[in-house]
Amino acid sequence: MKIAISRHWPLILSVIILWLTVAILLILSIKRNEGHLVYALDDPYIHMAIAKNFSQHGVWGVTRYEFSSSSSSLLWTLLLSAIYFIFGANEFSPFILNVIFTTAIIFSVYTIFIKYKLPPSYIFVFLLGIIFITPFPALIFIGMEHTLHVFITILFVYFSAKELSKESPTSLSTNSMPVFLWVLAALVPLVRYEGLFLILAVCSLFALRKRWSYAFFLGVFAILPIFIYGTISCLHGWFWLPNSVQLKGNVSTLIPLTSAFKLLGYTCYKNLLKSPHILFLIIAALVLYTLRFGKQKKVWEKEPLMIVIFIIITFLHMQFIPVFWFYRYDAYLVALGLAVVAIPLYEHLPKGGTRKIVIDKTFLPKYATNLILILLLALPVFSRIKWSIIQLPRATTNIYEQQYQMGLFLKQFYCGIPVAANDIGAINFLADINCLDLWGLGSKEVAKSKRNGAFGREQIFDLTKSKNIKIALLYESKSWFLDKIPFQWTKAGEWIISNNIVCGKDTVLFYVVDPSEENNLIANLKQFAFQLPNTIKQSGKYYSEITK
Repeated sequence: MKIAISRHWPLILSVIILWLTVAILLILSIKRNEGHLVYALDDPYIHMAIAKNFSQHGVWGVTRYEFSSSSSSLLWTLLLSAIYFIFGANEFSPFILNVIFTTAIIFSVYTIFIKYKLPPSYIFVFLLGIIFITPFPALIFIGMEHTLHVFITILFVYFSAKELSKESPTSLSTNSMPVFLWVLAALVPLVRYEGLFLILAVCSLFALRKRWSYAFFLGVFAILPIFIYGTISCLHGWFWLPNSVQLKGNVSTLIPLTSAFKLLGYTCYKNLLKSPHILFLIIAALVLYTLRFGKQKKVWEKEPLMIVIFIIITFLHMQFIPVFWFYRYDAYLVALGLAVVAIPLYEHLPKGGTRKIVIDKTFLPKYATNLILILLLALPVFSRIKWSIIQLPRATTNIYEQQYQMGLFLKQFYCGIPVAANDIGAINFLADINCLDLWGLGSKEVAKSKRNGAFGREQIFDLTKSKNIKIALLYESKSWFLDKIPFQWTKAGEWIISNNIVCGKDTVLFYVVDPSEENNLIANLKQFAFQLPNTIKQSGKYYSEITK
């Protein structure tokens, strides 16, 4: 036992530090949120709502009333559905799964580092870097699929590079490695659709290696599951891609006639400037690849291949996927980049015995270059580490004070009743409402109108009337619904949170859509007003009656 601890202390200590950090953040968050486990975004509750409805009602949808293509991570939602089917819907499963997958990531990266015989202290530093720069504590509290995405990505990149590095293709019938790769290939885009970038990169490398069967089967296994889902979605009248991908991604850049300038890389360049941590990882990867290639002139080796795959998918991601919203979209690039850079970087660091480091003066320029790279990388990541930790408790409180309270309010007064909203996660997980999503993630009519550029007051009024909507809970701002609220609606009240960092806006407004519902909504808001945390500022028609 002592020998195992001594030998594997970087892994053990890294996992302990991760768990302690998460435990401390969990305690702080629960204390701030009146004893509730709350996630740092509303989006995880969308997956949880779909999983609840699929496991309990057999309906793949944000509500149990109809199918909706609202999940961009089919694998994560299916995994939650299976757990909910066995144990019932609960708020703890996403958190526990994220802790498990993060621990699995640390173990996997440690195992890879050990294969390259990196020293323990060096491994420990990079494991801590991966934990806090990615940053995994934040991802765990986001409660979504991103830890699973990182885990599958690292495995697929490593084993793809290992297979590509072989001098001659092995028999598909006798070698188990390609079968394992096929399974991973199917999971990569199922966990997140941008995994197709990784599939494209690896299949292209297999094609360059003239291993056509590998490239073909990896592509088929990756595309087939999402093709099946896309077909099911279209049969239900939805798009082939989930609405979240349609509305959030730079899908228009796939159309060269309308986005020729963007295809030249302007979007990628702009996103890289917004993400200095990614930019410097790319610079480090390019420099290390150049140094290695200049020294050995070998392309088809595991280490440079992993760097090449990282570079390709990073440029593709930055071209087509916006980088925003609490560290999550670029997390897999950060973790993968740190892992693939760590291996060749060690070769260029000064080596020494147990007492001192011996520096070869002939390599001083190389050492200086490496030091500059490390310092450049350190500047943006310090801020990332700091704010990912500091902001977490506040982010969960934002969600608790706004979306969570909205869900509790609707659960108490509007179960089974048609309601319109723009944040649909927590309200649909906590309450059983017939929800019209006016942002478009959960309602195909809205998504199609927005895609056609015809979504304004008239469309909202007609749609809510046809759906028999009673009330609406919306943000009223220029970027949301400031110029789209139908004139026929009546504002009944508003809730305002403070120190907002993750909610779309700090003020949510309650509107009467059906005039016959006005007195009822005001009475319900007045009754619920005393259940709200006292940190929420209330105002509007209902609150003025309370304070009279």
